[in-house]
Amino acid sequence: MKKLISLFISLAFAGSSFAQMSGYSTSQSNGTTLGANETLTANGIALGNAVKLRGYINTALYRNDAGSGTNAYDGTWLNGDMDFLVDLSPVTAEVHLTAGDSTADSVGLEQAFGRYSFNQDFHLTFGRQMTVLGFDSDEFTNRYAVTAAYGLNSRKASVDGFRVNYNNGMFGLILGIHDNYGLNDPTEIDGGMAVDLAASVMFFPGLEARLGIANENGSTNDDTTQVNGWIAWNPSDLTLAFEFDTIDNDDGSDSWDIMLLANYQFSDFFGATLRYSHIDVEVGGLNADTDRVTLALLFDLTENFALNFEYSHAEVDISSSQSSVDELYLQALLSY
Repeated sequence: MKKLISLFISLAFAGSSFAQMSGYSTSQSNGTTLGANETLTANGIALGNAVKLRGYINTALYRNDAGSGTNAYDGTWLNGDMDFLVDLSPVTAEVHLTAGDSTADSVGLEQAFGRYSFNQDFHLTFGRQMTVLGFDSDEFTNRYAVTAAYGLNSRKASVDGFRVNYNNGMFGLILGIHDNYGLNDPTEIDGGMAVDLAASVMFFPGLEARLGIANENGSTNDDTTQVNGWIAWNPSDLTLAFEFDTIDNDDGSDSWDIMLLANYQFSDFFGATLRYSHIDVEVGGLNADTDRVTLALLFDLTENFALNFEYSHAEVDISSSQSSVDELYLQALLSY
């Protein structure tokens, strides 16, 4: 823990130094977004002077084959996202509604939070917000593949609480207190509490590093800690990223993951992603690990419509039992 705190302090000093040298501000799009007021800079359909609307409709065909005809299955999913962004500066707010998922039809409130900006760099957010640890976006429109590194959905979760945010473009910092962090029981709100702390530095435009820690103390005497860090380099059309993630539980069920990603945008029309991810889980005396390789072909047919293809192959080792899984996804993604 002392080493992590020292690293946060080092990141803060480095970020402040780079910001002073470069004169970076949150208005620049190639700065870090951690802790920033993205409500003001987000694109969307204007609904009057103070409200913008944005969202997407995501549909996909998929096939999962675990090595034999009896273990193969096909399916579809259809989901959507509708966000309302309100600007009454210095007060801003966002409401995110979702509909449908990969298994069942549902309508839910994903996020609903307000923000008070003391100045352009320092903000207080409160309400239901998405957790910040992890490289993969919770939004399908901001991913480098159809799926996230460790499965279909990212590991981010909607939690209730408040967060202190700082962002000067080159350096971002958040400190939050929430009802839970989705590490134990995501529905747990009776006596549980979670704290998260994350820092991000844009060393120079294109090279960003993030480090975060979250601790969730549940009401059933279960304590869970997640540490996540990643570094990404984006020189022009190439994006390279590395991520590590650990989750430690008091009950002894621990896990760690790594991810390596390379994406190249060949043109405005076509991009491709190659990704490797490893998951290692220990539960009781049982050990399971998975190696997953993903190839995604991404086609932007128009500014608002994408057609994406993904193939993933995973090798699964559970104690002495080994198996493989092949996944195919064909996704149509309409954004507005």
